[in-house]
Amino acid sequence: MITRPTLVINEDICRANIRGMAKKANFSRVIFRPHFKTHQSLQIADWFRDQGVDRITVSSAEMAIKFAKAGWNDITIAFPANIRETDTYNKLAEKLELNLLTDSIEATEALVSNLNTDTGIFIEIDTGYGRSGVHYANEEMIRKIVHIIDHAPKLSFKGFLTHSGNTYYATNTGQIEDIYNKTIAELRSLKDKYINTHPAIIISVGDTPSCSLIDDLSGANEIRPGNFVYYDLMQYYLGSCKLSDISVSVACPVTGIYPDRNEIVIYGGAVHLSKEFLEQDGRFFGLVVNYTDDGRSSPLPDTRLISISQEHGIIRTSPEFLKTVKHGDLLGILPVHSCLTANLLKDQMIIV
Repeated sequence: MITRPTLVINEDICRANIRGMAKKANFSRVIFRPHFKTHQSLQIADWFRDQGVDRITVSSAEMAIKFAKAGWNDITIAFPANIRETDTYNKLAEKLELNLLTDSIEATEALVSNLNTDTGIFIEIDTGYGRSGVHYANEEMIRKIVHIIDHAPKLSFKGFLTHSGNTYYATNTGQIEDIYNKTIAELRSLKDKYINTHPAIIISVGDTPSCSLIDDLSGANEIRPGNFVYYDLMQYYLGSCKLSDISVSVACPVTGIYPDRNEIVIYGGAVHLSKEFLEQDGRFFGLVVNYTDDGRSSPLPDTRLISISQEHGIIRTSPEFLKTVKHGDLLGILPVHSCLTANLLKDQMIIV
């Protein structure tokens, strides 16, 4: 019995999302190294194994340890290397194939000084997102980093890696395609400069919008999408998925009904859903569904999660729907950003 906000995962939809991306990677002849930060679930990880996945991406050393204990032995930590965790990196690299990221001379030199176990190194490239990474045009910096890696006995240069997070700010699918094409062109230009001396290097890309919308991903050598396993409203409004592809919802108990303002209060707030919102005909923090015997309904018309505080959520709805709701009912919320929601509820989830 669900008594508090709970992440509800639809296994059929989730598995279909995994199959679809694995099929696209196979068609494109690229390495499929999915990011596990979205689901962080050992059970869902096994669903990837069912599709032949044998290498993964994570966002922290802690996450790498978790999946290493479950038998995953080829892991990229897709976050700038944290020099304070080099002891942990060494222990991981003793047991598995480990890849780390660097984007500066200082960080690379620190890795050389502190890593005593064979470790792969990707140079993270900024192709327009502006978060982390060496700017793709900073050829001198890139050359120096490659030189340092080449002269380090325990490090091996794996190639160039990027996350085109700027696709999340696109306003149409054409912009996402343009960002992908620009990213691939810039990374291929870099790879061409080093391929003769480093024939095994690869290009690794990773955002869900691009990987969902581009039919042929063969311009890259490796893809690392993560959000696609669940999808969410952000991806839906970007055009990356259909509403029926969203495999998660948050079941929230009804704790208050207010006919005078056509609103419902649910037990489900920022500590469960995050404070991510969308602006589509007004601001909202999620769409509302009913649970049915065979899954869930489509989003209810004229019904949105319009406000959240720490534990409270306020749903505004129609007078007609309000009359059907009772205290203690469960309403489902389709999340704006499933990565954050799943992390908040990773210890409170069910699979149906």
